Amino acid sequence: MPSRSIADQIYERTKRDILNGIIKPGQRLHEVDVANAVSASRTPVREAFRRLEQENLVERVARGGVRVIQLEWEAVKDLYDLRTVLEIYAIKLACEKITSEQIVTLKQIKAQAMELLSSPELSNGYVFSRFMELNTEFHETIYQSTGSHFLMIIINQLRGIVQVMRSMSLQVEQSSTRAWVEHNRLIQHLEKRDVKSAQDLIQQHVQNAAQEVLSIMKNKT
Repeated sequence: MPSRSIADQIYERTKRDILNGIIKPGQRLHEVDVANAVSASRTPVREAFRRLEQENLVERVARGGVRVIQLEWEAVKDLYDLRTVLEIYAIKLACEKITSEQIVTLKQIKAQAMELLSSPELSNGYVFSRFMELNTEFHETIYQSTGSHFLMIIINQLRGIVQVMRSMSLQVEQSSTRAWVEHNRLIQHLEKRDVKSAQDLIQQHVQNAAQEVLSIMKNKT
């Protein structure tokens, strides 16, 4: 496997820090500061920033820098309303097309998450980061099962900002446990091809996450 470029490393580390809340919404990043921190030129930093901008994680600001996206209340509500529509459609297709192998994959991901929940000796930082990875893998498996080219295009365009919102919702106490209980029920509905129950559950799942994020935003004001 080819080694990662400097731009790849800067992109991956910055994205991870944004999703884990180390770099906060609204925080500005300067090309020269990041370049100096990793002993690199500004060229790979510029490339990393460009990729983050394409994922809607940052926005360009003057004098060679970016600012981490900071959504207002109405924008977050709009995003979750749109995500609800997309998730309901994705679940409909998944109930029709998901394979037994993909069901097994979902169960394996869920098992890894439940193991994390029962491992208090692990650091909070590691658990949070791993939950983010597993949550993304879970939803990506469902999206891939739909076989919808255009759905994937839209999902990919929203992927970055949706991950930021997921990161915020997982910060709420007990939200991870609730989310994986819901994921387990969702697997059962998918395995039974129960479209109605699966759609009802995914709608509630997204609404729960929205309420958690909006509650966090309200408490910060």
